[in-house]
Amino acid sequence: MKKNLFIVGIFIFSFCGKPGEPVDYLARVNNEYLTPDYIKTVYSEITADYTNNSDYMKSIVSNWVKNEILYQQAMKYRFDKDKSIQYKVENYQKQLIIDAYIRLLLQTNIHVSEDEIRNFYIQNRSSYLRDVDEAKVSHLIIDDFDEANRIKNILRSRNRKDIDQLFSNYRFETKVVRRGESIKELDKNIFESPPRNILGPIPSDYGYHIIEVISRYKARTIRSIDDVRNEILDKITQAKIQDYYNANLDSLLSITDYEIKHENINTRTFFP
Repeated sequence: MKKNLFIVGIFIFSFCGKPGEPVDYLARVNNEYLTPDYIKTVYSEITADYTNNSDYMKSIVSNWVKNEILYQQAMKYRFDKDKSIQYKVENYQKQLIIDAYIRLLLQTNIHVSEDEIRNFYIQNRSSYLRDVDEAKVSHLIIDDFDEANRIKNILRSRNRKDIDQLFSNYRFETKVVRRGESIKELDKNIFESPPRNILGPIPSDYGYHIIEVISRYKARTIRSIDDVRNEILDKITQAKIQDYYNANLDSLLSITDYEIKHENINTRTFFP
């Protein structure tokens, strides 16, 4: 039962603190505390970009408080004794453990070499033919026009120190855009201006766009291996994951003592 209660706590982001008041707690609901250690454990896969974002962390803490209040209220109704909830919690725990096991297997057994990526590219080169014009751009959206204009001028200055400072303050997105997929004003500027040009501020409903056109590519040209490397890596990795998963499961099935009673499955009524 204690195991079940513990998993319920994880499932709805509750945390049972140690007796006494933790010195560094982030929030409290009655006698339950949210600590930095809990955040580090439960959100271990979150990147530093998010953990260093105060607004994001405030939302995590706020959600924990709301969920803990609801959890404590629900416990007054003894929902932890509900058999259906206990089964769901147990099943959820099993799935978490299975996921951890699968991740461990994949991390230690799935590898993709550069030769594999190159061979895949050569064999499938024609599939990377561009069907429309494309452009590689670096893109930023700013709410304030004057700030957007200042950023554009810094980028045009090519002053390395100022640009490095700019990149530390703002997150520019580098991506490939296809002709006809952006809003009309952006599309026109991206595909009709000279490469390496700094565009903007271009107004839209989302704010003011600052765009550097890094390079442009005509339709019917083939993407380079560098442009599609991540795509190829993902395809090969996913294929290897499926093959390894199937082989591992088949191996476990062959050495495990298990039974499926089809006659009971076919004749039993599970639901009224």
